[in-house]
Amino acid sequence: MPNNHHTDFRVRRADWEQDGAALTVVRRQVFVREQGVPETLEWDGLDTEAVHLLAEAADGTAIGTARLLPSGQIGRMAVLAAHRRRGVGRALLLELLRIAEDEGVRPLFLHAQVSALPFYAGLGFAPEGEVFDEAGIPHRRMRFADAARNIAADLDTRRLGDTTGVLRLDSPEAQGGAVASLAAQARTELLIASPDLEPGLYDQSPVLDAMLRLAVHRRGRVPVRVLVADADAPVKRGHRLIELSRRFSSGIQIRTLPEELAEGTEPCLLADEVGYTLRPTAARDSLLVDFSDSAHTRRLRRRFELFWQQSGVHPGLRRLYL
Repeated sequence: MPNNHHTDFRVRRADWEQDGAALTVVRRQVFVREQGVPETLEWDGLDTEAVHLLAEAADGTAIGTARLLPSGQIGRMAVLAAHRRRGVGRALLLELLRIAEDEGVRPLFLHAQVSALPFYAGLGFAPEGEVFDEAGIPHRRMRFADAARNIAADLDTRRLGDTTGVLRLDSPEAQGGAVASLAAQARTELLIASPDLEPGLYDQSPVLDAMLRLAVHRRGRVPVRVLVADADAPVKRGHRLIELSRRFSSGIQIRTLPEELAEGTEPCLLADEVGYTLRPTAARDSLLVDFSDSAHTRRLRRRFELFWQQSGVHPGLRRLYL
């Protein structure tokens, strides 16, 4: 599991034997000292079998914790007071949800302090049952019920060139959200390879607005370049990107791949040479996305440039560049 990096903190998977002291410091400060949880309840003997996460400030200081038990229970979510309201708790929970998905841990549930119910609900948890007392604090059980909301929340926190880690997205809504987020954050360049300019990805207003912004404020080179295998389909359906490239042909250009190259091209979006989406050949219904992997993005870009040099303008597009 890649580390989840943010501008001023990072979240990583921790090992109880190696990181137990740091995890203990945070939990003792938050639960025992601030909230008055008895030591005998805080240290329940389950830590050796749990998955632990540790949030660290830029200087390596431990500032937050969370854990996941084999039963699927998420707990021990704690952030030091000086570091709250900066997205640390959100990042911890999202990372635990990713780990649970990767490792097949389900169903997921937690015992939320009543004051934190809106926080967990916003990340896809639904309350069930009555309020109960746990360690002298009102709690309510919540179960993870809305994976789509979790994915949308995760994408909303990712920053181009900053947040690392590959996501695999299977729903059209999540894929469209990832493309829109990457495009909106691009500052210099968007490169697209697509079989037919998939309208669910590239004929949506946030993406077109991002392309228009780059075309208007272009910095020397053509900022938006598109390789398409079948240009007839988007031309016939009136794809809005076609019209946009007609109006801003110096900043947005579309070329057609030769037939012999079309089948060997993996559909992708490359943003500012640091972020990408990719449809792998073995799973064409899925989309891989990483907001900060410059090495892989540059490799994809080199391949894109090779195909661009061998591509041409489709007759249906030719008048765009007159």
